[in-house]
Amino acid sequence: MTIPTGQSPLIFLLCCFGMLFILLSIISTFIYYLKVVQKIDKIVLSHGIDRDQFDQGYLRFTYYKKAVFKPDFFTEKRKYYIFDPKIIEGKITPTDKKIMKLHTFLYRAALVFLALLVIAIQLKL
Repeated sequence: MTIPTGQSPLIFLLCCFGMLFILLSIISTFIYYLKVVQKIDKIVLSHGIDRDQFDQGYLRFTYYKKAVFKPDFFTEKRKYYIFDPKIIEGKITPTDKKIMKLHTFLYRAALVFLALLVIAIQLKL
């Protein structure tokens, strides 16, 4: 693989890692959706809560993670308008938690590498 002319190796490497993390982030999002989100959707629906009432812009992906890792985020008002995180307590496996953490890491890594790429291009490194 050759570096395109006129570009520094740093920008090329940032591009490669950024694209790698974007690809891995997309793959992990599909796995997270198929393995975890659908499972929690069924649990929430079994308690009579329609996910469409709190899912603006796919926020349920984030709410489910917060319910597992930061249940204190759900104040009484949020418990009323979203859902009570206690309904999914004990139903999430360690594998599900690892998938959630991996999804978060890859998504954030992609954003960091893209930000570094923009900075490197602006500074013309």
